[in-house]
Amino acid sequence: MSFPTIDFETYSEAGYVFDGTRWRSISKSPPHGLGAVGAAAYAEHPSTEVLSLAYDLADGNGPQLWIPRCPPPQLLFDHIATGGRLAAWNVQFEWYMWGTVCIRYGWPPLPPRCLWDPMAQARAWGLPGALGTVGDILNPQIQKDTSGKSLIRKFSKPRQPTKKDKRLRVMPADAPVDAMKLYQYCITDIETTAEIAGMLPPLQPTEAELWALDQTINRRGMHIDLDALRKLARFADAIEARYIEELREITGGAVHSIGELTKIQSWLNAHFVTMPNMQAETVSAAIKHKRMPDKCRRVLEIRAILSQSSVKKIPAIERRLTADGRLHGLLEYCGAERTARWAGRGPQPQNLPGKGPDVVKCGACGQYQTPRERCVQCGDVELPDAKWGPEAIDDLLQIDNSVDLEEIFGDPFTAIAGCLRGLFVAAPGHDLICSDYSAIEAVVLAMLAGEQWRIEVFRTHGRIYETSASKITGVPLETMLAYKQRTGEHHPYRKLGKVAELASGYSGWIDAWKRFGADEHFETDQEIKKSILTWRQESPAIVEFWGGQVRKDPRRWAFSYEYFGLEGAAVSAVLSPSQPYSYRRITYTMLGDVLYCRLPSGRSLCYHRPRLQVVADNYSKEDIYQLSFEGLNSDLRYGPMKTWCRIPTYGGKLTENVVQAVARDILAEALLRLETAGYPIVLHVHDEPVAEVPTGTGSIEEFERIMAEPPAWASDWPIRVGGRWRGRRYRK
Repeated sequence: MSFPTIDFETYSEAGYVFDGTRWRSISKSPPHGLGAVGAAAYAEHPSTEVLSLAYDLADGNGPQLWIPRCPPPQLLFDHIATGGRLAAWNVQFEWYMWGTVCIRYGWPPLPPRCLWDPMAQARAWGLPGALGTVGDILNPQIQKDTSGKSLIRKFSKPRQPTKKDKRLRVMPADAPVDAMKLYQYCITDIETTAEIAGMLPPLQPTEAELWALDQTINRRGMHIDLDALRKLARFADAIEARYIEELREITGGAVHSIGELTKIQSWLNAHFVTMPNMQAETVSAAIKHKRMPDKCRRVLEIRAILSQSSVKKIPAIERRLTADGRLHGLLEYCGAERTARWAGRGPQPQNLPGKGPDVVKCGACGQYQTPRERCVQCGDVELPDAKWGPEAIDDLLQIDNSVDLEEIFGDPFTAIAGCLRGLFVAAPGHDLICSDYSAIEAVVLAMLAGEQWRIEVFRTHGRIYETSASKITGVPLETMLAYKQRTGEHHPYRKLGKVAELASGYSGWIDAWKRFGADEHFETDQEIKKSILTWRQESPAIVEFWGGQVRKDPRRWAFSYEYFGLEGAAVSAVLSPSQPYSYRRITYTMLGDVLYCRLPSGRSLCYHRPRLQVVADNYSKEDIYQLSFEGLNSDLRYGPMKTWCRIPTYGGKLTENVVQAVARDILAEALLRLETAGYPIVLHVHDEPVAEVPTGTGSIEEFERIMAEPPAWASDWPIRVGGRWRGRRYRK
């Protein structure tokens, strides 16, 4: 099958500034250039221009090349005018280049309906997003040209001037031989894209519809409060400058930046403090050390304060803003390889801080502030506890300088981080509407596993954290609920129940519990272990759902197993290709060299090149099968991050994949319904969609009703929505 394809090569100074001597990146760390600003801002930059356009209309005429000052590509225009489609790898870039740059050349508009993206097919099939990596995996006859990186560095980015050659860029006419190589690289890209597209399964109809909606959401973008952004940037810069000056003073000028790790370690060594590395965990532990010298502790504290990743989102937002005051391209379809959930891009909207500092609100003047005896503004002593939210953010934004910010709100970076979510706002004359699914992963897990008492909880009061804590501690649920009625606060054991639910659902053990804060509730690992075993005893259907393998007859020397749950179904499918194996509503089938996991929605998760290896089980010491597959790595235990490698898996991890994927499918169908009903989606984060509507239109009640409508394949599931709000600023 032939696929019409298109590919641009471009030049731009977007992401760089010239200081009169050298080009400097506007980002302190990678990515730089296009990666730092995003496709929308890149295309808008006044320096951006097309170097070449390669296209193949699959009409028998082969690849065509257009370069500036050549006649317009009329055959391409005719193809679009008749409704012909065009494919490009990561097609959003091509759309912005055509619609922002090529429009200046007098080209006709490029309708989004004409575009499709083989990268979306690759991601939906469990492959990574990079064309070169996919080529390495699928091994097409035409591979992506590896010389392209050097050619792009030469022609597509600014050039550092030298004393002998002061040129700020290299034009194709300056190096015609290499320019021809660049054009051939562009042609090779469309040929590789077309061949790989033919090797990928097509998107299912619903997924194709979702991908189209995803492109619409990314083009639509999210409005940003520019005045607030600039004020927070000024605050952050001023505060950082004060900390850096303090760092210089403490170190006697030996260290001028927290990025000078070698110098920091050398200074610490000179003060008899040895640091194996400067990673966040190591620094945090060293700060808490009782014998740490005060000066050394302060240097490490400054390093920790200024390394807060959340505040780094401010320049990331600034870099990617477009002329309409919005951020575009914030989400990536199927960005999470194993589940096909969306991934955040750019300033990562999926991990925005959920709260700011603890605050009180003055009963007299209404000023929000950190807890204290008297109001910092009017001196009143009536300061009831309050919650961080849009009103507190508005109070902070009324502050004139960073010194007052620290005086009123304490830790300045915690206060600034608490405002980041509020930078995402509705455009003038519009409101944001948002709600989210209540404990959606816990609901999905309970329904898939058939854990009846959990299902009953979700069908009735929904207090899963309190119920879980009750089963672990023996404290009656009624006692916990009565505590909330009497005090207005959650029972202290609710936090324990939350830890248990977050850490145990996917077979998490002691370390998993600690990552979710179990150390706050237990003094020893043995106590944590006892609670884990209690949780598992109270949730036998979930434990069964994880599955595994047990020896049928220990007296036999040959391998003879009984398989159960998801792990058993997956192992059985690999052992017997083409034969489906199901557990409850999940079906595994090995087709070719891919293990497919069919979900209740009809969508499948994909595990490439699955293999079984005989290993000794850590607990039973029996020989069992260890299932592994090839995927994009996100765990240093298995190799370098973001590389394609062999990854072991097990029942708990398979369960996590399935549950998160099913929860994603519930959200996905809701997004389609909301968009159809006239609620334009501008953002969504795991379990919450955000729409931007004209003020006075739509309703939060209708929004939630549409969200709560279960898919046909989950018609009897106790899906609930809650936490609804409508307003200007995005909030938790």
